Amino acid sequence: MKKRTLHILLLLLLTLIAVVTRRYWMGSVMEWIAAGVLIIVAGIPHGSLDHKIAQHRKKKLRLLLYIGGYVAAAALFLSVWLWIPGWAFLLFMLLTAWHFGETDLVSFGYQKASPLLVFVYGAALTCWLLLQEPDTLLYWTGIITHNSTAALTAVEWITNVPVLIWFGIVAVMVLFNPDLTTFSWLHRFLFLLFLYLVSQTSLLTGFILYFSGWHSISAMLHVHHTVFKRSGFKTMAKEALPFSAAAVVFLFVIGWLSNGTWLNNHALPALFVLLSILTLPHMTEMHQLYTHIQSRKSAE
Repeated sequence: MKKRTLHILLLLLLTLIAVVTRRYWMGSVMEWIAAGVLIIVAGIPHGSLDHKIAQHRKKKLRLLLYIGGYVAAAALFLSVWLWIPGWAFLLFMLLTAWHFGETDLVSFGYQKASPLLVFVYGAALTCWLLLQEPDTLLYWTGIITHNSTAALTAVEWITNVPVLIWFGIVAVMVLFNPDLTTFSWLHRFLFLLFLYLVSQTSLLTGFILYFSGWHSISAMLHVHHTVFKRSGFKTMAKEALPFSAAAVVFLFVIGWLSNGTWLNNHALPALFVLLSILTLPHMTEMHQLYTHIQSRKSAE
């Protein structure tokens, strides 16, 4: 069985279990623990290989200098959050849409997808994931952005669009992809079924299932195929482990400093912001990787 087929089937099984058992875990501590486990197992590791991607592009990369630039980019975005949280939130959502779109269209086998195509797909997907509970989204948007008028207005406008329209845009782009070799009809059907089942869970669980279960593992498969094709998964895991462990320790320190009140109206937004500032340089590095993948495909 192909890696991609096995990946989708296992993810579908996990999502189906989440749907069937929803009444037992929704809104409980169990939901937050499960989300944390998925982030630690897949979400964090998929961003812990950025230095290897950079070294693949630049053989003489100075690691300490690279890490310094990485931290500087994160610090710059943090300053934007502190200065104008509403616009920082909107910028992060736009970048997330682009990043999700870029990763998925590479997974689907799109050849030279235009920036417009990448963004439209990513925006529709992000809206589908976030708008299953519009009231909850508006509530947390207000807290995270300190009730920014710009952020709340944008989210309210998006919530007025029927949610099935976003799913329809995603479905059209998945189904009408001409490349049947990379992403077969079976893969397409299973992926859309997964996205539908995600909507039957909750805002948090649905987003984490996509982010950790689909996006993060897809990205790691791309990194493996491009950077670690000769050395294998074990080498990739060893390279990701130190930075993953550091990130996990960092998150536990944040939890300790907040006295473990992860659901507190101050701790959770702070965690969201901290994760977002680390995501910004990661998105940049992955964009470089996907540009390399597309240029290589064009040359073949």
